Amino acid sequence: MNRLTLMVMALVILGGLALTGCESKGPRDTPEGTILALKETILEGRADRIGDFFYAEDPEMRKLMRRLGVFLGNVQKMGTSVQAKFPDEVAALKAQAEEAAKNGKATSFLSQMTSQMGGPGRRRAARAGTGGGDAMRSSFDSFLKSLMADPYGWAEQAETRLTTAFLTDDSVALLWDDQPILSPLGMTMRRAEDDRWYIVLPTGAPGVGSLMPQTPDQYKIFGSLIATFDNVVIDLRADVENGRVANLEQLSQKAGEKAFLPVAAAVFAYANYTSKMPKGEPAKKPGG
Repeated sequence: MNRLTLMVMALVILGGLALTGCESKGPRDTPEGTILALKETILEGRADRIGDFFYAEDPEMRKLMRRLGVFLGNVQKMGTSVQAKFPDEVAALKAQAEEAAKNGKATSFLSQMTSQMGGPGRRRAARAGTGGGDAMRSSFDSFLKSLMADPYGWAEQAETRLTTAFLTDDSVALLWDDQPILSPLGMTMRRAEDDRWYIVLPTGAPGVGSLMPQTPDQYKIFGSLIATFDNVVIDLRADVENGRVANLEQLSQKAGEKAFLPVAAAVFAYANYTSKMPKGEPAKKPGG
């Protein structure tokens, strides 16, 4: 697995899975209370507060998570604009998702991540005679359109489909439809020193932890990458509101066109910087 692939994986974990966080709307002294709080906050249109619900080991990581929240808030605003501009297409997407769910197919991003990353056996089966990469690309394209049309629609189902299983007294595994999210990496929550429950990113996973930001320069590059995604979303929202896209298909194509070069440049800069860091010793933490 090359550095670019690993970097994209780290971004998915930091970004896409950030959709499971929020600012407190009620007691956070239990995992269930946390899930309820995230649902209420997102449904109130405050996705910009998402980053505050992740566990952060240091001030720089907390700052990065809050910057991520700003981006996810703009994603929510874009979804609102898309729903207003293309109500029929959005309704059709939701109807397709409901029908697929009745047939037992994975429809949400969390469902797809659970099934597609469920282990070597599932990945081999996906590649062997069942469409392989084409099927995964199709799933991603469908996810991208759904993300832009209804980025937080899953929150309405969170209380019943997003559940937990205790690992220790102070940690739980996050499950979607009773299956681990991002298996075999896994997503967890933990009780912190303030007795609140926080979502924990799988930064210790092989190949992922080494790419997580640790130095001031890494945090700066990672922050610029989030800013790049943010600018793309802001531009796409303007395109929707000003009538520069005719439908969701064209919107998803524009998303790729706008994001590819700047994102690739930021990923390259981050991977290049990381490859030049001294091996065999931990990186110096910001302020350390």
